[in-house]
Amino acid sequence: GTRVLMTVQDKIDTKFLKDTVADVVVKACSACAVARPDDPVGFVAGWLEQFVENDAILKKRVGELTVKAAEETADVEARAKTASAVSDHAQRVQAALAHLASLSGDPDELYVHAANYALRLSSTGGTGVRAYVADLEEPEEDEMAATFEEPGEGEEPAVAAETETDETEDTGSIPEPGEPEYGKFFFRYVAVAAAKGDDQNFLVGKKLERGVGVSFCMVDNTPKQPWIDIQHVMTYRGPPLETREGDEPTDPDAPPPPAKVHFVGGFPRAGAFFAVPIVLVTGEVAGMLCLDSVKTLGGGNGLAIPDTDKDWVRLVAAAAATAMDAAAAQRRATLLQARDEQTAIVAAIAAAEAPDESEAAEGEAPKENEADAEPEPEEEAPPEPEEGVEMSDEDTIKALEFKKRDREKRLAVAEVALLATQKRLALVAHLVDLVDETALGEIRSAPRAPKQTWRVVKAGLYAAGFKKFEFDTWSLTRKLLGGEFRTKLQNLNPNDVTKRDAKAWAGVHKCLAGVTANAVVRESKVGAVLHRWVDAFVAVSDATLEVTELKTAIEDFENEVEKTQERIAEVVADAEAAAEAEAAAGGAEAEAEETTAS
Repeated sequence: GTRVLMTVQDKIDTKFLKDTVADVVVKACSACAVARPDDPVGFVAGWLEQFVENDAILKKRVGELTVKAAEETADVEARAKTASAVSDHAQRVQAALAHLASLSGDPDELYVHAANYALRLSSTGGTGVRAYVADLEEPEEDEMAATFEEPGEGEEPAVAAETETDETEDTGSIPEPGEPEYGKFFFRYVAVAAAKGDDQNFLVGKKLERGVGVSFCMVDNTPKQPWIDIQHVMTYRGPPLETREGDEPTDPDAPPPPAKVHFVGGFPRAGAFFAVPIVLVTGEVAGMLCLDSVKTLGGGNGLAIPDTDKDWVRLVAAAAATAMDAAAAQRRATLLQARDEQTAIVAAIAAAEAPDESEAAEGEAPKENEADAEPEPEEEAPPEPEEGVEMSDEDTIKALEFKKRDREKRLAVAEVALLATQKRLALVAHLVDLVDETALGEIRSAPRAPKQTWRVVKAGLYAAGFKKFEFDTWSLTRKLLGGEFRTKLQNLNPNDVTKRDAKAWAGVHKCLAGVTANAVVRESKVGAVLHRWVDAFVAVSDATLEVTELKTAIEDFENEVEKTQERIAEVVADAEAAAEAEAAAGGAEAEAEETTAS
């Protein structure tokens, strides 16, 4: 037979059929062979048609199963992602609370972190709301409110010198912690956190005075209100705030006005407000932590604050209180050490200032008749000239010499006093080196000013050249209590009084007036150390100033006496010259008369 050769195209077509329909056609033919139908072609065609329908159903089912598997996988992944996010948020929350509770060193740092955590870890992540902290403060004492004059000629400087009573009196125990009397307290906004573009920094430093707003119910009410939750601040009208003793009297016939939300910006806005007090373990209210959604041009969504965010703010406030309690406990432990330290300092000063044996022996053996000698009588001042009568030069010299002798006597006393103050300063000079940044942390950790200690600190700040506006509040003062403060104190020279600023030193004297070591040691260990040094430094500077002024006065009197004597000499010389001239003229006249007569 004839052999048929396959072309390349034939091979391609054969391969295509084998890869696509060959298996299906073979199965159809096998089924036909088994069934042996009367119409084999129709059988095969029907079998193939049924195969196509079954294959479509199968593919659809496989697709459904694939989609379902993908959805289940995506759901598992979403749940895992959500669980991871929840776990991550929970970890961030725990880390934030632990961090807050550890910030016992500086209230300002604590306040800033509390506001930031309250905002950033809220349900919105900081969008649409803002958080802020207001601490509860009492009015600062203005030591310069009353006019103070530098000591005049012959007057003692107004310093609070320590007395034996001050050193030996029973100081009593360290005051027990407890709640203060809030009657004069006010809120001051100290930290704020808001979303980008929502500038709320204008709040920092603003006051919320008593009788304004709704927040004082967390301080004054009996019992204190545990939180404030207002859904619509613009329309809120709450129960009147409880009045306290000392509040301004109101019209007894008029009903008390309802409490209304105070808008620091000045314009009522829509939104919600939530606040919780920061309550210490003693029950004292240190301040409040707030969230609001007040709608402004810069931010705020005006919506209600979610319950989860309210719970979160409560936790943040509790963590802040924990940090403050830890700081208070540390300060109290430090105070227990301060008493023994101050006792040792007082003993060292007393031992150093006690007269030695030779001095005591000299004191026990007075010179002969010294004990019976009468004190030298006070020199009487020259009489003042009568009104309208000009003092003669001779009387002027007598008055000047009297004043000069008086200043010389006072100078002798002042120089002895200066030596004594210099000796005491030498005994405590090392104490300023102990007032380093670490030690000052004890004072910085106090959210409210320890009154006596603050006066000592302000005296040091005045002397070191700081301006009053730099430490006008306790918050501002805390920021200055670092290494630079100690360095400036160390660089001061009490014997250089040429650059003493009268106004600044008026502040020094005002701050130290009435402050005693025993009062300070009950408040602060480092404050008591600083007081010892500042008190001794000021005493030396004042004594040096007195000696300098007395020497200057003596020199001025000597110069005035010299000028007066020169003026008298000139008058005498003029009189003698006039007499000589008159005598000469008389002689010439007599000679002329004789000549004429002859």
